[in-house]
Amino acid sequence: MSVERDAPSQARDPSLPDSPDSPAADRLRSLIRLAGLSQRAAARLVNVEERTLRQWCAGQGDPPTSVFRALSPRLTHAEHLRRTVESNEKTIEALQDGRITGLGNGTGISDPQSVPKELDRLHKRNEELRALIRMEEAFHRRQKAYFGLHGQWLPHGNGLPTEESISEVDAAEAEFRAAQAEMDRISKEFRAGKR
Repeated sequence: MSVERDAPSQARDPSLPDSPDSPAADRLRSLIRLAGLSQRAAARLVNVEERTLRQWCAGQGDPPTSVFRALSPRLTHAEHLRRTVESNEKTIEALQDGRITGLGNGTGISDPQSVPKELDRLHKRNEELRALIRMEEAFHRRQKAYFGLHGQWLPHGNGLPTEESISEVDAAEAEFRAAQAEMDRISKEFRAGKR
């Protein structure tokens, strides 16, 4: 990476709906809206009383940082992907050890080939989900590395990025390209009908 290039004048973290300098109540309401939740559902999600969440949304007190993290769309999406992989792994184990013996529809006898087909489908699905998780994590690592580098440019920093920050950008870029190559391979398999 060349540090000679012009750095952007401002870098903003798009994972937050508003600037971190915005009032906590505004940020909290934005996250709840982006997540498509009611205040009641958001309170259940972050494990607080509904009254407490309503007070925070009204600007009466500041919620802990963990509330903002729990409502972050990026984190909730990654967590959902991880839970799906975990659930699929449990189903795979049940199929492999014989706790699930058939997957037929209706009241008839199930097709004996249904278990191997389902195992194959679940293995492929988990490969896809893990690739998505890797891609998302690589994207956010790259984004964080760039934010760190940009923060060292003027007017915020001293105008000279450190070798460490440049190395992190390069490593994050390499990781992102590897994750992207994996997603491209899976996409090609879909187009070729191998999935």
